[in-house]
Amino acid sequence: MLGGLIEGGRVDEARRLFDMIPVKDVVASTNMIGGLCSEGRLSEAREIFDEMPQRNVVAWTSMISGYAMNNKVDVARKLFEVMPDKNEVTWTAMLKGYTRSGRINEAAELFKAMPVKPVAACNEMIMGFGLNGEVGKARWVFDQMKEKDDGTWSALIKIYERKGFELEALALFSLMQREGVRPNFPSIISILSVCGSLASLDHGRQVHSQLVRSHFDLDIYVSSVLITMYIKCGDLVTGKRVFDRFSSKDIVMWNSIIAGYAQHGFGEKALEVFHEMFSSGAAPDEITFIGVLSACGYTGKVKEGLEIFESMKSKYQVDQKTEHYACMVDLLGRAGKLNEAMNLIENMPVEADAIVWGALLSACRTHKNLDLAEIAAKKLLELEPSSAGPYILLSNLYASQSRWKDVAELRKTMRARNVSKSPGCSWIEADNKVHMFTGGGSASHPEHEMIMKKLEKLGASLREAGYCPDGSFVMHDVDEEDKVHSLRHHSEKMAVAYGLLKVPVGKPIRVMKNLRVCGDCHSAIKLIAQVTGREIILRDANRFHHFKDGLCSCRDFCIRYIKNCPPISAINTFNTGSLQEIEWTSSRKGLKSRSLTVSSGVWLVEGETCSFPYMLNPYVNSLTKKFCLV
Repeated sequence: MLGGLIEGGRVDEARRLFDMIPVKDVVASTNMIGGLCSEGRLSEAREIFDEMPQRNVVAWTSMISGYAMNNKVDVARKLFEVMPDKNEVTWTAMLKGYTRSGRINEAAELFKAMPVKPVAACNEMIMGFGLNGEVGKARWVFDQMKEKDDGTWSALIKIYERKGFELEALALFSLMQREGVRPNFPSIISILSVCGSLASLDHGRQVHSQLVRSHFDLDIYVSSVLITMYIKCGDLVTGKRVFDRFSSKDIVMWNSIIAGYAQHGFGEKALEVFHEMFSSGAAPDEITFIGVLSACGYTGKVKEGLEIFESMKSKYQVDQKTEHYACMVDLLGRAGKLNEAMNLIENMPVEADAIVWGALLSACRTHKNLDLAEIAAKKLLELEPSSAGPYILLSNLYASQSRWKDVAELRKTMRARNVSKSPGCSWIEADNKVHMFTGGGSASHPEHEMIMKKLEKLGASLREAGYCPDGSFVMHDVDEEDKVHSLRHHSEKMAVAYGLLKVPVGKPIRVMKNLRVCGDCHSAIKLIAQVTGREIILRDANRFHHFKDGLCSCRDFCIRYIKNCPPISAINTFNTGSLQEIEWTSSRKGLKSRSLTVSSGVWLVEGETCSFPYMLNPYVNSLTKKFCLV
């Protein structure tokens, strides 16, 4: 009865019953010690322990474990040292105390001294080393184990997932399956997260099939992870199909699909789902509004975004937090309303954080507002002095205006402060394997020569269609020929070329990039989709781009910047007073672009056949005038 009360969490009742027992045997005392330790009542547990006339190994281990799990590791170690006979469970309990308090060096010494290393202790060291960033040591422990359980495999997979070793996680999961080990729930959740990070859709589908066979797919939490995985892999249709299977949806599922539509550039659908959610009786939370406001920002819905932001508290009873202000700064900044964005920051009820200032700095770079950019960069460097982001954005802005001395000074400062930029890389899944590419024409890929030949062939097709590389996206002081060479070897172009070689016709080419796609690559990939008749889905650091028939789902809103743009002398010109979308027809092959949006003060030909080449080329000549739309 005593044990039943303790197992049911009724420790106070168990204590009263224990006190009524006239002769307390070892079993009763040991059970009570364990129950009190689980509640953190260590002094009461120690009192019972000290009063025991005889103590068995279970009583010692319960008391040591109680101290270890309640951040009294040094007290646990003292008791451990005087314990007469220790077993594997005792050693493991002491080991857990060290690993879970972050004292990994002491844990490693104890682990080394263990006469027998049971599976549970090895699993604990894998997690301890891994969470401490010593992933190589975690793998060493794994490799030394003669026996492994499913917890061993899931522990290392989890470490790989958390520490950014996604390819290793996939390889380990494949090895696990080849050795006939059935994946447990934690390992499946971890590998789904890995599949989403890598956009490894084939692996994600295989894991989904396993979930269906195990009936795990009926779990709402698992379904939310599945939706996120499919969305990150660029397969929004399947993600929505999983979402629609459930008549009763929790807030995580609603938030996942809203964020998915936002990231894929379908702002209207995101707002539609948001209103459907509210109508169904589900109450939006702060995460919901991050997704909704992001959707408005990605698609230029300034009015709708402002209305939703202003009604958060009054209509939805959700407080506006720093994250929501960051979304609004991003929304206003993307729309070119930089002064309004700055006013919003200055009137925030809380101090603006790095995300808010980062959103403003990114918008300043897009719209070439150097004055505000320098203010935002200064604030960012105060908040995150070791972050490379502010330096890179400001350096790129200086480079776009040929201020090479300022660029050199910034890079010198970065070197002096030991701040480094993450190198750009892209990856693509083909033949059930993830292929990584870095910029600069890296020859590390085994099929590099074939990729280069494909890029040369593509280059000829693009030039024939009117493409001209935009050297303004090369942030180095080099001549035009070197700029063209640099642009040709951007990692996303190499990944797309490899996709054209390997992905069967009729299937989308899915490419991921760790940084934001540059404007030249965006223009080039639009045209590649046009001339090859392929659908290309690119996920960069900010969002998804669906390229098809020479168009992008972002409508060029995410990479737009207008410079050197005097009025064009032509019939039917107009001056836009705000952001607008227009449709025009080129004189080359009669092709159309529906995604040309322009900002205030720019004159363009409206509704006429234009005399310049197909507008996937960022440089446009009309009459004798020239302007650049990126």
